[in-house]
Amino acid sequence: MSMSSVSNSASNNSGFNNSSISSSCSGFAPGHNVHWIHRRRLEAWDQWSDVEVAADPELDLIHLVIDGTQQLMWFHNVGAVAAALDAAVDTPQWCQRYSTLMVPGGFGSDARSSFFYLARPERVLPCIGSPVRAPETERIDGQA
Repeated sequence: MSMSSVSNSASNNSGFNNSSISSSCSGFAPGHNVHWIHRRRLEAWDQWSDVEVAADPELDLIHLVIDGTQQLMWFHNVGAVAAALDAAVDTPQWCQRYSTLMVPGGFGSDARSSFFYLARPERVLPCIGSPVRAPETERIDGQA
């Protein structure tokens, strides 16, 4: 799957049109929006891997399965990832180097994005004005 086969949506990551998945976050740290510089790096990157993905808004986690290994990830708006996955037109792709999930067809969903900059649970940073980081005692040790 190439970058050109999905919608060019990274710069519109905060423009959700469904109130249940709307976001006013302006952050560009892992777990938040894809910055235009990050997006440019992704355009030149050709080492994407097929990935199995499940987004669980109730647990506020994203489960990736890459080559049989599960990784727990976090995104500030798991509902948006779930909406993109529901609209996927092809297999989601994972870029390990830039910690980015690409969901072909996601831009056509209520999420209005095909690219999600995911964070490992130990790298979770809160959105401005809305702390969402799990307490230290609830984090999963040893997860990549």
